[in-house]
Amino acid sequence: MAEETSSPEIEIAPETMEAAKKLLARRYKFIKKPDDSIKRLARLGAEHVARDMTLNPEKYVPVEAPAKLPVVEPLDPLDILRKEHQLPALPQVFLELQQAINAANTSADDLAAIISQDPSLTAFLLRMVNSAFYSLPMQIDTISRAVTVVGVDQLSTLAVGTSVMSLFKDVPAEVLDMEQFWKHSVACGLIARRLCRITGKGDPERAFVAGLLHDMGQLILLQAEPERATAVLEHARSKDVLLYAEEKALLGFDHATLGGMLLRKWNFPFVLVSAVLEHHNPKPGQREDEPGLVHCAETIATGLGIGSTGEYFVQPPNKEVWASMGLTPERMDEMIEDLDEELEEAFGILIDQ
Repeated sequence: MAEETSSPEIEIAPETMEAAKKLLARRYKFIKKPDDSIKRLARLGAEHVARDMTLNPEKYVPVEAPAKLPVVEPLDPLDILRKEHQLPALPQVFLELQQAINAANTSADDLAAIISQDPSLTAFLLRMVNSAFYSLPMQIDTISRAVTVVGVDQLSTLAVGTSVMSLFKDVPAEVLDMEQFWKHSVACGLIARRLCRITGKGDPERAFVAGLLHDMGQLILLQAEPERATAVLEHARSKDVLLYAEEKALLGFDHATLGGMLLRKWNFPFVLVSAVLEHHNPKPGQREDEPGLVHCAETIATGLGIGSTGEYFVQPPNKEVWASMGLTPERMDEMIEDLDEELEEAFGILIDQ
């Protein structure tokens, strides 16, 4: 929901701050016995939402619940994946990148040649490597140089993951605010990347891409079954329950399961599949760190009120996974320091590609 995460010059009226605190208290209703880091997150979230309320009051007008909730029939996620015509078509460059990633002997020149076939992807990656995302000391002006500096695995992961965004640009605005969806997704990716660097867990690019794609199952569901997906959203909002829990109750599966299944169908690396599949319920002690990083990043992004993918409430994080991140109030401050500037820059690069 909240877009601005840092605007110290904005004067916030006391009544606006109180309204933001009440809103955040409701959003955190499923968090029981919060630790000090969660408490700090809630306070930071109230400040962020209060700023956004001041700048964009129209976004906080209460939405009336429907007089009668629609009936939702269960669904087999395999039925969606079998309907190829309803799924986005993978571009050729995407398929070639996938083959390159899975090949054992892919060179920097091989990857550069594939990426250079797509002008928009080339421009995007060059903007990304020259941004604060990497903060490199030199200007990178060719994909070959980008691959050499950033690394084959890192740049290929970034290229494959971000190219998926272009496949979901026709979701109707009345069904889902795509700008808010991608703002939340980009924020989740950036926070997962920051968690990766602070904790030393996982790989920064994989963490970013996993966070970026974690809710793509919602987009697939909205494209393939728009009426059913919208009905589930209405049920969750009217009943004040977690969206993914209501999806399981009504459909028999949640968007994390659907997103993970599609990435598996597209032969994505296992670590990205598992991060999307398990972002609501990561397995403690898992060999790969990305599912836990994305799980915690989503709690932080939702707790701050950045963007929206349909989920209103802050999900209680898995206690063991959350504790493994070593998040103190001071680290929480570090997690969101200058996040708004990085978010706006990364969002602009990703959406303009």
